[in-house]
Amino acid sequence: MTPENSPPSLIQLPTFIFFFFTVLPRTHSRDHSLPYGDCRSSFECGIMKDLSYPFWRNQQFHCGRQGFELQCQPHEYPVINMENQTFIVLEIEQNSQRMKLARSDVWNGTCPLLDTQLNHPPFSFSATGIRNLSIFHGCQVGSTISEQAYNFSCTTKNGSIGYDYVLWEAFTGPAKLCYLQFMVPVLITVYDQLVHRSLTLKEALNEGFIAVYHFEEE
Repeated sequence: MTPENSPPSLIQLPTFIFFFFTVLPRTHSRDHSLPYGDCRSSFECGIMKDLSYPFWRNQQFHCGRQGFELQCQPHEYPVINMENQTFIVLEIEQNSQRMKLARSDVWNGTCPLLDTQLNHPPFSFSATGIRNLSIFHGCQVGSTISEQAYNFSCTTKNGSIGYDYVLWEAFTGPAKLCYLQFMVPVLITVYDQLVHRSLTLKEALNEGFIAVYHFEEE
């Protein structure tokens, strides 16, 4: 028997057995055993493309960070939940860590009856580029409202609410004449158009507002 065809010596045999039963199976199955084996460098979510960490979708929580889950539907904007409120994600700029969000209740034509809440890490309102609107519900019939007020109506689960007004950031005059007031942010450019009545309230709110997010690489 030639040396080339000789079996492994007894000294080499334990090393050969160890390599065969440990290294080879691990190499063969590594894509299935690693916790990040099904994570991709980028993914699509509805109409958005090239999204990546810290965002994640489809219960792949191990692919992103807590709080950054996106709900995806074909041909639609992604949706994200924050502090028990749901937002439509209109834009994501991952380089600058900025997002443009719109409240899903307003987007779907429902009256917003709560302040927009976005005051917890890792998300916060942008320090620039947005202004607040004061929106009043249930104002008294025939009450004197500032000429700056913008009258509107919207739909609730019980029907339409009348005598509602949207007013600018620092105005609080009708508070005693209306039973409910809440604040909602809008883009500065949209705010100016609303003041000049070139946009409806729903159009203005559907343009969204800018939020920022922060996270540390693991």
